[in-house]
Amino acid sequence: MPRARVVPLSAAPPSSYTAAVERYLTGAGIAKSSARIYRISLTTWGGMLAGEPPPTGPARRGAKPPVFPVAVIDDPALPEVLAELAAARADEMDADTVNRELS
Repeated sequence: MPRARVVPLSAAPPSSYTAAVERYLTGAGIAKSSARIYRISLTTWGGMLAGEPPPTGPARRGAKPPVFPVAVIDDPALPEVLAELAAARADEMDADTVNRELS
């Protein structure tokens, strides 16, 4: 199992969602296959949050998270926004895909 890269608490917070995803995946200490799955899910959620259509099919594997200020995720209305986005996404995808993305 790969070792997690330790990011000191004094490190500056990432300025973009893309940087936050990369920092998380680098420091999570998870296998490359797991990081790939997490990247796909975080890219999908980030894309929906940024108003971009999520990648589908084989394009999902190489997709990069969108660039937007990471401060967006501090918005108090975010839970409701994500719930609406997830409900709309559930109407488009099969149940297995939706459950993987939600987890």
